[in-house]
Amino acid sequence: MNLENLSEIQGGLDAHIVKEKGLEGQDLLPQKILALQVELGELANEWRGFKFWSKNQKPRIKKTCHACGGWGYLLNDEECVYCEATGFESRPLLEEYVDCLHFVLSLGNDLDIVSEDMTPRPKQVDDITQAFLWTNKRIADLHINVNEEYGNNQRYIWWKLYWQFIYLGKMLGLTEEEIEQAYLKKNEINHQRQLTGY
Repeated sequence: MNLENLSEIQGGLDAHIVKEKGLEGQDLLPQKILALQVELGELANEWRGFKFWSKNQKPRIKKTCHACGGWGYLLNDEECVYCEATGFESRPLLEEYVDCLHFVLSLGNDLDIVSEDMTPRPKQVDDITQAFLWTNKRIADLHINVNEEYGNNQRYIWWKLYWQFIYLGKMLGLTEEEIEQAYLKKNEINHQRQLTGY
């Protein structure tokens, strides 16, 4: 995954949103941190593994296309335009992961730290629930450090968050290639949403 390229792309989207929404000069870090926590919760909800009370704990990896029923083709043998002939309309787990990535990158851009090369080791855990909890802790650590008078290592904490988040993605079975492709696709959608008044 090309972090520098993705950060630059995210910066373009963020600049567009700030301009279109009249948010110039506003500190959006608290909202972005909260948005990341919310998106992480949505990602956990698509993973479903923490739902000990539910019979359905399988991750929502793919959602069958409503138009072609998962075949990829319509009755007249034309490729399905809804799913681009894949048979799957969406990949909820991947899509929620990418929504989180947007905010991770955005926070890095706001803190001017994504071009540095720092690789703190993520907390190694052996179950996905713990990986979610540690990622959430890293988000909370960033919030605390940004808002405290003594907070002076946002860069290091952001990198810990980034690598913990990448580790979570690997535990969820996501590859860097599919994450990057899904990110680019979602970025286009986000630009379109801004143009249509989302």
